[in-house]
Amino acid sequence: MKAEMSVMLNVTDVDRSVQFYTALGFDVRWETKGDDGRLDYAGVGIGDAVIALGRIPQDRRGMAKDYADWVSTPLGAGVMVTVELDEVEEIHQRAKRSKAPIDSPLSERLYGTAFLVNDPDGYVVRFLRPKGVYA
Repeated sequence: MKAEMSVMLNVTDVDRSVQFYTALGFDVRWETKGDDGRLDYAGVGIGDAVIALGRIPQDRRGMAKDYADWVSTPLGAGVMVTVELDEVEEIHQRAKRSKAPIDSPLSERLYGTAFLVNDPDGYVVRFLRPKGVYA
């Protein structure tokens, strides 16, 4: 069975987030602009991994309460996104060149080779080459 997964992150500035992720090697899969010309939504991907980015509306009137509550939670709170790929060293070099905030340096761990970065809204992104997967 083949399965794919994507994640959606609420962000304060989609344009800024797209710039952050493309500097790490992601490409833009889709974009939707609002009436003000700013990005409301975008999808960035690397390989089969996709991260959707959505702008939090300033005016939350008229929203369903559960959605309004969801987008009101602190951004990045307790969320880690893991991107599994072979080229973890290449992405680490891109992160260093772009001055992305590296939270944990590239290192060998029990489960593979990995490093962590913090995105502009405080989400932790782990880039990982699992042991024995890409050999």
